[in-house]
Amino acid sequence: MTTLRQTWASEEWRGRVQLWISQVLPTFGLSQVGPLMSQHITFWSTQLVVPTDQGKIWFKENNPGQFAEASIMAALADIVPDHVSPPLAIEPSKGWMLTFDHGATLSSLHSDDSDIWVRALTDFADLQRSVVPHVDTLTTAGLVIMNPEVAANFVENQLLLHTGLPRAHPLHLAAADADHVLVQLPAVAEAVDVLRDVGVPLSLDHNDLHPGNAFLPGSTTQPVRFFDFADAYWAHPFSALFVPMGMMCEQWKVTPADPRIQRVISAYLEHWTDFAELSELRRALEPALQLARVHRYGSWLRLFVYADDESIALYGSTALDYLANLSKPVLT
Repeated sequence: MTTLRQTWASEEWRGRVQLWISQVLPTFGLSQVGPLMSQHITFWSTQLVVPTDQGKIWFKENNPGQFAEASIMAALADIVPDHVSPPLAIEPSKGWMLTFDHGATLSSLHSDDSDIWVRALTDFADLQRSVVPHVDTLTTAGLVIMNPEVAANFVENQLLLHTGLPRAHPLHLAAADADHVLVQLPAVAEAVDVLRDVGVPLSLDHNDLHPGNAFLPGSTTQPVRFFDFADAYWAHPFSALFVPMGMMCEQWKVTPADPRIQRVISAYLEHWTDFAELSELRRALEPALQLARVHRYGSWLRLFVYADDESIALYGSTALDYLANLSKPVLT
């Protein structure tokens, strides 16, 4: 069986991509001025650089489990055009997408200044607020709903998959390990109770939000443009802080109690104070962060359906770790 990585490294696949690009570029008045250059091949996606007479353009194809990103990005470009990197063209049936290069990302600053995180997360909060009324458009485009109300059932159903796999399979869970997950499900239900009580609406969880997925704005007044929504869910918006929290703790070698992290959190939550008092929003943060582990696990699972054995062996334990630590506190 040919793996995705083998397909993406083949001349036959590159020829099909080149044909599509050659058909698309002239419709936008663009000319390709050099060969396609491979930048990235993993089992979850591949990217090529397309040199044109108007600058560099990126081509991306996703693992079939995340084909919908191209359509989701096109929908976001209509809803929040200033907050995302809008596609130049997409081929939804193949998960293909062409986008202009918007320059350096926030990660290129290599800065320890918490202002970078404040800027990224408050601008993302603006995006989340703007897309709240557009759930139908985004889910029609392929965005998967991960309503907190069904999180526990989702996990419990997946346990049947893991315990039913052969013992040697990287995603196999022994009965004792599955029981360890099951005993955490009441805590998931308690987290959902808190979120329901606070009443912040569901929105877009990027599910991999970090400075490397945000382009530097052209000025202090322009919003940050976000990209790479392949892992995204329609879920509780505060879950989007899970990845940034982990990265800030790692970057600064601190706990979430660090004043810089607390400043970033406060700045983000201030954008939601028309739904609840800041103290109530803070009460919802820990439950939302714990539920984010379900989102992270779910995004891996979507990929594993189409993954080769080597990739599952390499990343399977990462997905299972999210299940094993469902109720582990994030903020303390």
